[in-house]
Amino acid sequence: MNILFVTMFQISEQKGGTERTTARISNELHHRGHRCFNLYAKPIGDMFEMTKFDGIYKDCSANAIKNIIDTQKIDKIIIEGAFILVKNASEGRSKAFYKPRMFFVHHFAPGHEPYFNAFSSIWKQMLYAQSTANKMKAFVKVLIYPLFKPYMDASFHKLYKTAYSLCDKVVLLSPEYANDYCKFGGIKDKTKFVSIPNAVSFDEFISINGLKNKQKTVLVVTRLDEVQKRISLAIKIWKRIEDDADLKDWNFKIVGFGESEHEYRRLISHLSLKRIFLEGRQNPIRYYKESSLFMMTSLFEGWPMTLNESLQFGCVPFVYDTCASFHEIINNGENGFLITDKDEEDFYHKMREVMLNENRRMELMKAAVESSTRFTLDKIVTQWEKLLNE
Repeated sequence: MNILFVTMFQISEQKGGTERTTARISNELHHRGHRCFNLYAKPIGDMFEMTKFDGIYKDCSANAIKNIIDTQKIDKIIIEGAFILVKNASEGRSKAFYKPRMFFVHHFAPGHEPYFNAFSSIWKQMLYAQSTANKMKAFVKVLIYPLFKPYMDASFHKLYKTAYSLCDKVVLLSPEYANDYCKFGGIKDKTKFVSIPNAVSFDEFISINGLKNKQKTVLVVTRLDEVQKRISLAIKIWKRIEDDADLKDWNFKIVGFGESEHEYRRLISHLSLKRIFLEGRQNPIRYYKESSLFMMTSLFEGWPMTLNESLQFGCVPFVYDTCASFHEIINNGENGFLITDKDEEDFYHKMREVMLNENRRMELMKAAVESSTRFTLDKIVTQWEKLLNE
């Protein structure tokens, strides 16, 4: 089977969750004998190690897509969250001799897009953008915000409807997301929806001996983006822990980078926190292996890769219950904890209880690792092959 992956960004496992998922799925499909190609809209620079494909293309015009389809005899097109490329892909298919089936994959909880266009989000982009160009883009959006916000919201509603209309299937990360997609896109039909979760990010699972070597460390692995990830909430919870004399031997590490880093450094300084460490861009595996607990305070996610990762390395997750997919990943009280959104008091007390009980902690860590085997790459790609062969 010849498969074309259409993406917004060039593919690297180090770029982000969508790109890491695409890389792992395409690599495994290639390993199983399929030919995989990538068409991307935006390069990501040379700081990342690029994923290998049987062919890589960057001209996203309809005519170029038509040529790729016919030259490579493409059987299937998988559009990885790139709403704005759906029309060109559909037009290219209509012009081509070969007529591959098209699959649109939505990597987030449907309806999240307006959060990125909220005034507070754009204002923070302007304040903390690391490049002059991005600062200027945000500044212009601030100036025209009364016109920009309704235009962008309407555009996203239309993009949802277009993707559903033009693609043969729409793949969601959880069956619970179908209603949300329909509501946001103004869609009544549900026959095109399929759900396939994300696979774990790594082939390695921590051993029992590895669990015994865990340190008293709490971990966050994330992009430093306050609008979606809300790491300020995790820092405020940590403030309670650091002030607790019974927990003075615990520390907190945040692995990742992003435009909100300066904001977090100021908050850490303002709260006079001493046992919290911003580690920057790192390979997270060693942090997962040494850490005992994991925190997630996101406003929304799709099927978060880092939550899967925390489980496979026995890092017990504590998560604000903001997404339907969390309930498919976490069995509350068995392999992690789901906490009512913004209930800082309950979050702190649940973490405290596990921090002070080593036997309970080990029980949870073992259950976390065992539960993560539901999402091995082999199992998830088998679901993909079944869908592609229909």
